[in-house]
Amino acid sequence: MVTLQPISRQLTVSIEQDTPNVRPVIKGAMKEAAYTLTSAYGSNQVLGWYARGLKQPKHNEFLYLLFRSIINAASLTSREFVIQVEGCAGVLVWSLQGNINTWAPSRLADTFKLARLTGFSSALKTSMKFQPSFDKLRRKMMNRDPHLTINYLGVLPNEQRKGFGKALLQHVLTKADEAHYPIYVEVNDTGAVEFFTKFGFTVQGEVNINNTTVTLMVREPIVESLCPISLQAASGRRPSST
Repeated sequence: MVTLQPISRQLTVSIEQDTPNVRPVIKGAMKEAAYTLTSAYGSNQVLGWYARGLKQPKHNEFLYLLFRSIINAASLTSREFVIQVEGCAGVLVWSLQGNINTWAPSRLADTFKLARLTGFSSALKTSMKFQPSFDKLRRKMMNRDPHLTINYLGVLPNEQRKGFGKALLQHVLTKADEAHYPIYVEVNDTGAVEFFTKFGFTVQGEVNINNTTVTLMVREPIVESLCPISLQAASGRRPSST
């Protein structure tokens, strides 16, 4: 069993399965995708610390609001940046050059709801201090453009060990290889480091957050052609209240 937590992502996979079908999350499934990530990240230490020790059900409400906002922001940037497998049994959020703010809520209503749960000072610290500090580290490490960033990856507990995590990750690896782009990811679990190492990621540094070690990893592209294929990412959907 391999437990993955790229920045907080928690995932168990079997790398022996055939690759399932992967496709973008449609508008009507965004809430379902948010619930999937909430379930997968329920015991994550980093997100738990920023939830300020909220008890259930408020802890899950915090995670759901956060992930719904992240998915909304990602899908507005590109329809390709939130992908699912087997009807949202697994979800992966990725971005080009880390251009998705994974902490500041994209909807004003979500900002107030998160603030109500954790307090305004905690909400502001989360959205205005944590993310920029990691963005600075990423930019320093990835001092060349362009590159891809894996933001979140999760599979429902009862759907784990079916190859869904591998399928989601491989989808992004293929895009990166074709475009000759490196990939950046942050993980906070030793099992996750081992998992990503199997796919060519190497450790580039470590950061300690509230006694939790976050490992910074990078994968160089596997180049099979001298001419890269331009990265094709569908335009984002229209803004809405969904």
